[in-house]
Amino acid sequence: MERIESRALAAIRLLDAETLRPVAEPVTLSGEGIRILRNTSGLLVVAAAPGFADYTEHFEPPEIPPPPTPFTLVASDASRRYLDRSFTLVLPRNTTPPPPGQPLPADSVFRPVDVTLYPSPLMRPSVRSAVVRLRVVDAHGKPLSSALVSLTLAVPSIERWGLSNHNGDALIPIAGIPVANWSNPEAPPHFTFSIRAAWAPSSLPPDPDSLAAAFQPLSSTLEIAAGEEVTATIQLTWANP
Repeated sequence: MERIESRALAAIRLLDAETLRPVAEPVTLSGEGIRILRNTSGLLVVAAAPGFADYTEHFEPPEIPPPPTPFTLVASDASRRYLDRSFTLVLPRNTTPPPPGQPLPADSVFRPVDVTLYPSPLMRPSVRSAVVRLRVVDAHGKPLSSALVSLTLAVPSIERWGLSNHNGDALIPIAGIPVANWSNPEAPPHFTFSIRAAWAPSSLPPDPDSLAAAFQPLSSTLEIAAGEEVTATIQLTWANP
């Protein structure tokens, strides 16, 4: 009997932005020349990539590994509950086992790469989460797609991100807001969230991890309470498509 050996290049774990739990929906991953398989644990496994044919043929690592190479992948949800996004995966991953008792390094091939998916306005958030619906507009007041927005509460520490769709609409569910402000129990249980945003022109779906490096603070804030829905418009005055 012939034994077939092959090496997986990486495993991708898709996470829901609200719950940070693995996404159960069959989201598609694609990349030029990339072959993706889904394993029994629900992880998306990168089985082949351009320039790595020899590398994947055997379990034993080569004496001279291929040079680090970045690949752009796109996650797409046919149900449209999650917005399309791109991300960069650098191959090969680290194949060196850690010392006994030590955790796997962040770049280990044995550790899944976590990729967060952000909800579209069609998503139904959890019952106890606050729901923030934003219309993001550019310097001219026109709807701005592919913008990344961060809402941050200082105490208790909460930060949530969201992406705007082709209509400039962003949905940001926020779990974990206290039901009361215990420093002043008689006050309304609203908490002040600061706003940051980023945007860059691109022919691909946005890469939130890359956009986050260009976050800019907005002067406006949002007052949000647990379980309520807030609607607002924010303008990115520096965004001029």
